[in-house]
Amino acid sequence: MRYALIRRDRPGRADQRARLQAAHAAYQEEFLGLVVYGGGLVGDDVDTSGSVVIRDVTGNVIVFEADRKTVEDFHRNDPYTLEDMFEFAIIERIWQRVPDPGASPE
Repeated sequence: MRYALIRRDRPGRADQRARLQAAHAAYQEEFLGLVVYGGGLVGDDVDTSGSVVIRDVTGNVIVFEADRKTVEDFHRNDPYTLEDMFEFAIIERIWQRVPDPGASPE
């Protein structure tokens, strides 16, 4: 099953995100085998063609191949969550429609 975890930072948390980024990265290492896709949310004016300054990230989207409990546990114990960084978090199961998961590559 695939679940999306979508989280938006509380306003004004750039310094907190930067301070906790190393702890977050270390924490998520054990979950990387379950991650289908993940990345930070940034404004339209942020150049994403290379490295992004962590202070420009305002949240994240992570898609897991896992059960709900695993995704909930990941979120609950993330250093970002433990320090109340998020304005909201959504965990929802995904029904993939496009591209068609059953279609053959051309």
